[in-house]
Amino acid sequence: MNLRSRIGGDPENVQIHLNDRDVRVTLERRGPENGDLWLLLPALSTVSTRGEWHDFADAMDERCQLVSFDWPGFGDSERPAMPYDANVLREALSGILQHLQRADLDKINVVAAGHSVPIALGLAEQYSQQWAQLVVVAPTFRGPLPTMTGRAGQSFNWVRQLVGLPVVGPLLYRLNTSRPILKLMLRRHVWINRNLLTPQRLREQQQISRQPGARFASVAFVTGGLDAAADSQWWLVQTQRLHCSLHVVLANEAPPRSKQEMLTLADKANRVTDLNGRLGLHEEFGRLLAEAVGANETGMQKP
Repeated sequence: MNLRSRIGGDPENVQIHLNDRDVRVTLERRGPENGDLWLLLPALSTVSTRGEWHDFADAMDERCQLVSFDWPGFGDSERPAMPYDANVLREALSGILQHLQRADLDKINVVAAGHSVPIALGLAEQYSQQWAQLVVVAPTFRGPLPTMTGRAGQSFNWVRQLVGLPVVGPLLYRLNTSRPILKLMLRRHVWINRNLLTPQRLREQQQISRQPGARFASVAFVTGGLDAAADSQWWLVQTQRLHCSLHVVLANEAPPRSKQEMLTLADKANRVTDLNGRLGLHEEFGRLLAEAVGANETGMQKP
């Protein structure tokens, strides 16, 4: 993996029990051990890695301890051929939170991007008493196919089964991770700045997407298999179970359907910030995001 797949710290491996087996999850720490703890959850996508937080981590510098990890099935973490759903990822996040418990019991600042938001909200009642705040950045709750078609993720079980097959599955997945398709996805939904779409950057994104075993979790995301719920009412209920403040960061250039869902969630927030960007704003505008979440005066404060 290239350096941009990391946040500039020290990686370690954590074993988490998922689907009746131990799965290796790669976690990375950066900054002083006694600093305020910030847990950065990467967005779920075909090219998901903790390196999305690289610029954010650089901007936060040594003011705090930053921790991020690759979700099971993505990045440097183990990518076993197993069913992936929201419950599996919640178990993974629960395992990470338990691993990060510190003797001084300082509360954790949790920052979740994109589709990791409903995973974090799913643990609101169980864990948010340990959180100083929950910052959600360009939040989404439906995978690409359910968003485009209006159909629930269960409708695409056959796609997940097909991509999971030997021989046929890898071939179909390879077609779907060609550079032209990745470029189209990144340009339309993820980044604003087209200058980011250099041949080298596209090669890096393709390398991430085509790691051995990556197709299983990736197709689950695309088809809605990682969706926690079918509509936004679910996460509005979850906000009522939070024991910490909620800060919603809106992506001004997000696709219309996704933007409307963000606004619905923002209506329940304690604080709302507007930033330029699409669904990958935490990666493209990491430094601006660091300023927004690190300064109390930034954003709109709700009573």
